Amino acid sequence: MSLQDNPGSHRWIGPLLRLAGLAIFVLAFFAAAVLHEDRTYSGWKCASVATTMVMTMCSKPGDHYEPFQFMVAMSGLINPLVLLTLLASPVRALRILRLVFGGAIAICMVATWVLFAQQHIAPLIGHFMWIAGALLIVIPDLLPRGQRQRLA
Repeated sequence: MSLQDNPGSHRWIGPLLRLAGLAIFVLAFFAAAVLHEDRTYSGWKCASVATTMVMTMCSKPGDHYEPFQFMVAMSGLINPLVLLTLLASPVRALRILRLVFGGAIAICMVATWVLFAQQHIAPLIGHFMWIAGALLIVIPDLLPRGQRQRLA
């Protein structure tokens, strides 16, 4: 029997991808993430600004906000969505929920890139690590499920 014939032989790939993704994701907070107006900002500073924007918009929902502020807030939602995905990852029954989180993460990533284009922000290595780490955490739920064992 080859490894391809055994449906459980590749069960380690998903957890390994998530673990690698988590390591890269965490390291991204310590790296230079963006360049804006000749200033470099680390990942933790970007996360702090984005999280503050999310909290501000949630605490004052009736105030007027500029479109770029919504995109900053959407960028700030990626970190908690990744955390929720990780917390839900050990439970197989939550796969659909993790896929919803993954879709929301993808939408928030696009909002981040639109923000970068509009505000002339240049992504640096920390941003690419952050994105790569988040994708590695989400991707295992997109991999095909193993062959179903037939009942005899």
